[in-house]
Amino acid sequence: MNTPAPTRLLINGVVADLSNETLSDGPGNPIDLRPQAFAVLRYLSNNPNRLVTKGELMQSVWAGTAVTDDSLVQCIHEIRRALKDDGHAILKTKSRRGYMLALPEANAAAMPATSRTSNRALQRPLAAFVGSLLIVLAVAAAAGWMLRPLSPGGKPLVAVLPFDVLGEETSARRLGNGLTEEIITDLARFPEFQVIAHDSTETYAGRSIGLAEIAKTLGVGFVVEGSIQRQAGRLRITAQLLDAATGKHLWSDRWDRPDEDLFAIQTEISEQVSNRLGGGHGVIEVAGRIAAHRKPPSDLTAYELYLLGTEKLAKMNRADVEEAIKLLKRAVEFDPGLARAWVELYHAYGVMPSFGADFEANFRLAAEAAERAVMLDPSDAEAHAVLGFSFGDRNDLARAKMEFDTALRMAPNQFEILSFYAFLASSFGEPQRGAEMADRAIRLNPNYPMASTRLFAAAYFMAGRYEDALRMQKQMGPENYGRRMWVYRPAALAASGRTAEAKTALAEALKWFPDLTIEGFVSLPDTNEDDRRRLIETMRLAGFPPCAKAEAVARFEKPVHLPECVER
Repeated sequence: MNTPAPTRLLINGVVADLSNETLSDGPGNPIDLRPQAFAVLRYLSNNPNRLVTKGELMQSVWAGTAVTDDSLVQCIHEIRRALKDDGHAILKTKSRRGYMLALPEANAAAMPATSRTSNRALQRPLAAFVGSLLIVLAVAAAAGWMLRPLSPGGKPLVAVLPFDVLGEETSARRLGNGLTEEIITDLARFPEFQVIAHDSTETYAGRSIGLAEIAKTLGVGFVVEGSIQRQAGRLRITAQLLDAATGKHLWSDRWDRPDEDLFAIQTEISEQVSNRLGGGHGVIEVAGRIAAHRKPPSDLTAYELYLLGTEKLAKMNRADVEEAIKLLKRAVEFDPGLARAWVELYHAYGVMPSFGADFEANFRLAAEAAERAVMLDPSDAEAHAVLGFSFGDRNDLARAKMEFDTALRMAPNQFEILSFYAFLASSFGEPQRGAEMADRAIRLNPNYPMASTRLFAAAYFMAGRYEDALRMQKQMGPENYGRRMWVYRPAALAASGRTAEAKTALAEALKWFPDLTIEGFVSLPDTNEDDRRRLIETMRLAGFPPCAKAEAVARFEKPVHLPECVER
């Protein structure tokens, strides 16, 4: 007789309960993991110490749905984070083939079921809702993007229906009304799609009207709806995502929360939902990219070229960024008024010098793109943020701060804005606030894109949180580092007392950028005096060459000259 597979495993100090789909640490504190990532972990756990191919995993978890390899890669990344497997010693990558979950007996023993009745077994983290929504909506949209209603500008339309309240509880009814309205308000701040106004959707509260009629009346492609019920001092919230074209239930889930702070529940859900759906890496744009890949290049619209350009830009290596620039330039040639494409052109031109491209030419083009973006859409918070970046590039930190303050007033909880501010906060003399912004952005979007790790690494480095900076860098490959990350890695290692690793990292950095020097790097225009002191100290510890060639620092308005480099 075959022994049944254990349902509770201990993996690197983390308890995985396969029956309840929960993870917890030693003391029993829950660890968030999206359902799709848990499904991958379950399959690997049932096939330990065996190479599981990518195709096998894709078939097991996403059978019958069209998703890219990026979905699997993201799940692997989340599992490693949950299992604290930074070194990939437990969940191993087999190059070009697949993955293996290494479960030696001493490290993954079956755990006895606990006799304690725990509310955590009933609770699905709120991130599970929005994470599932992210995957399912992307897949559903890819399957029929062009068949769904779009706004006149080619952007998708979404409706959030009033959450149903089961029973007559006044406080729960207030939560339902507030939750619906706040999700709509938060989503409306994103320019990537359009959201039906609350006045148009609130008329459906408590009415039994078919989805087809609602979709036809509102002209939307997707509908989010849910319900709230109070039970014995707890709130049970259910939510589901509907395909407005077919009426199919694409996803549903529920979770229980203590009935303690209704406003906190409302705020948390609305912020997380809006940041999963919106932004350059949100579900709406992901769905659009998948659909755009299916069209002949000659049929692509300006908006679709913009979507494909942002996809290339997110890969953060020189070849893909150069391709992103080509796609985004085509987008603005087709539609010069597409402000979002100008925003992304700023990012693309702005990052090119970190890969060794011409500094002056790219920063000039970046500045022009940022100014054009704000001129075309002054209501776009991200446009103001990139203009703030541009002023920082030119060492005009006062105007940079002013633009970022505007962006934060317009979108105080938007992941991208928080991420951008985190990167530049130390230049404003606020390094600790920058690190706090990074923490907040990660809480809002724990499945953050790789491009954001560069911003978070910089924020943590400048706040002296070197281990956090190194943790971010581990999520990138060397080809994604760029000049700045190749400085931060040896410097952070040295500042953390990891001298041997710092020496190795420095040798690698100088292979990628042989001209890296302390003088050259600390002369960058967005570096204030406190940042310079930190960089000089840590770069000295790492052993960076101190002196730059005269022509290398001559291009800076205020070059830094170290004492030992006065006589060149």
